Amino acid sequence: MKIQKLLILTIILASIFLAGCNIKLSSSAVDPKEYLNVHNIPVEMYQKNTKEQFINPFNFSHTDFGKLILTSIDDHPSIKTIELVVQNDNKGAFVVVYYHNGKVENYINSHLSIDKKYLKPNKDWEIVGEQDFDFSFENTKNGISFALDITIKSGQRIKIKLQENNADVKRYSFLAAIGADLSEVKRFPFIYLREAGFIPVEGTEVSFEIDGKMMELTKVPIKVEGRKCFKTVYSLAPLPFFWNEERDTYLSPENNTDTQKHQNDNVVYSFINNNGHSEIERITYQANKHSASYRFSPSFPEIASLKPGSKIEGKFCLGIDDIDGVIGGTYSVINT
Repeated sequence: MKIQKLLILTIILASIFLAGCNIKLSSSAVDPKEYLNVHNIPVEMYQKNTKEQFINPFNFSHTDFGKLILTSIDDHPSIKTIELVVQNDNKGAFVVVYYHNGKVENYINSHLSIDKKYLKPNKDWEIVGEQDFDFSFENTKNGISFALDITIKSGQRIKIKLQENNADVKRYSFLAAIGADLSEVKRFPFIYLREAGFIPVEGTEVSFEIDGKMMELTKVPIKVEGRKCFKTVYSLAPLPFFWNEERDTYLSPENNTDTQKHQNDNVVYSFINNNGHSEIERITYQANKHSASYRFSPSFPEIASLKPGSKIEGKFCLGIDDIDGVIGGTYSVINT
């Protein structure tokens, strides 16, 4: 079976929770009970039953980024944010340059072993190619120490030095979208930032130069966990997930005798019964001892049974481990 049109539209609501004038990390941004106001798909949308068969329109993957840090600046006309990702061997690395116009450039060194498809979620993200650049990124007893020296394809030289001086370092884990404003993505990317935090303003030594001109680091407008912070976030153990990579293929039915659950490798699909039709209420994806959970309202339809011309729209929310409702969005399914 080939579905004529299956569209997952994502609306990123938030990946952190705002409480008064203070950002609280590791909290829900969406109340699933309120956001997913449960209702059923009208049974008239279906034309037949497909007993003991499950056609799965979803796919999942993940990779390992090692560690990462993103730094944003205020006063450059085109460059908005610089990101450094360093693999666990401390040799493979890539630099991401984000522009105000939505364009993104990836610069990779010769030691990088990550599949390059994960570096280009849509057409606006360019892989410039292999390039040497100097970098360091260490977790010291006083916090993060980070340096970067790179010349990008426009000829501009970017030099960053940052040193935290804070013996009382608190770290958190939270979920975020990769490129929340992306459109026409080949896969929906999000990242679980473990051992993560924002760089505090107080006590941090920092310099950010572009062609010798000092830049001003962007500050978070309200306090993060009670402290004034730069809009500079890092993670010492990020785990990127990718949902529904674009594929042009026929979907083959999978045998399924369990009307409540179906497991395929490290993915578990939980069903509800809607007048004999098994609809997906929740998906749980396991990776590196963590689990991402997707909940749908209405439950995702039994696509093999949909009548031609059917169109179903709904909502979903995404959580990680025991934190539910971190990211919310909408989905639509059209059988033309």
